[in-house]
Amino acid sequence: MNWFKKKFEQFSEKLNADDPTQKPAAEKITQDDRKTPVTPRVTLHDAPVSRVDNIEELKEITLGAISNTIRMLGYSNTMVSGLVFHSAYKDNAVENVGLMSLMKDQQFINRIKREFRSRGISYRDNLSLDVIHESPDTGKVTAITEGIGVEVLTPGDMLKKQKAKVVATEGITWEPEYILEPTGKHYFIGRGKAPKIEHGPKIHNDIAFVGIEEKNEEQYKINNYVSRSHAVIVFDKEIGAYKLFRSKFLNNPSHKIKVFNALLDDFSGVSLSNAAVPHILKDGDSICLNDSAVLEFRLLESSQ
Repeated sequence: MNWFKKKFEQFSEKLNADDPTQKPAAEKITQDDRKTPVTPRVTLHDAPVSRVDNIEELKEITLGAISNTIRMLGYSNTMVSGLVFHSAYKDNAVENVGLMSLMKDQQFINRIKREFRSRGISYRDNLSLDVIHESPDTGKVTAITEGIGVEVLTPGDMLKKQKAKVVATEGITWEPEYILEPTGKHYFIGRGKAPKIEHGPKIHNDIAFVGIEEKNEEQYKINNYVSRSHAVIVFDKEIGAYKLFRSKFLNNPSHKIKVFNALLDDFSGVSLSNAAVPHILKDGDSICLNDSAVLEFRLLESSQ
């Protein structure tokens, strides 16, 4: 591996010498520049997709995958706002630990930005980096290594203003539909409009299933399987997408949240078992609560 690292550094120095975007010799070069070599132009076809056991190797393969993903964006009007790493592994897996360490490595982030600049791609200075554990979309994005992929997020102004709609397809809610605004507001989902959480506060559900405590009728018994505070939807302005979280008040691990998407032929679904790990909602997602009630998530056209 030391030999590989030495060869890579030599290759990087050669690229720096040939790179027309480099600073002239007479210009002051900062310490950060000396530590930030240009990313080799590696595509997915240059290296097999396999598991990686070394963090340095993971860096190089990840940069190659990012380079392959963004190559069509060069000198366009698109601005990259963030990267999402999709992992098929659990949050405590060694692969995810490696990804999390990369996202905290400022030199690695600088190298990503340098790759954007070399290709004429605009990006946000506060580039958003996110990891989705146990992602069902790992095989649908650019592969990095076995079980890990990367997605470049480029939300435009239209996406940042995009509203969404939630409708119950199983179970009965107080309203026939709920409109979500991309404001950063937290939309709480649960049984009852203003339930009292056991050993906790009284909360307000923005998307509320009719509770038997509110209307003691046979038709509403299907909602009994929905917890008083089950899930939360919030719009993330940095990546321009709605995120679904497991409620922090949902303390019983047997209470389930699972997301399917028939429009994308995704019938295996993804489970949310950790309140700190969200699912990025896609148009057509079906949010299943305790294998009973189901909410359908749809993005709306800007005119709606």
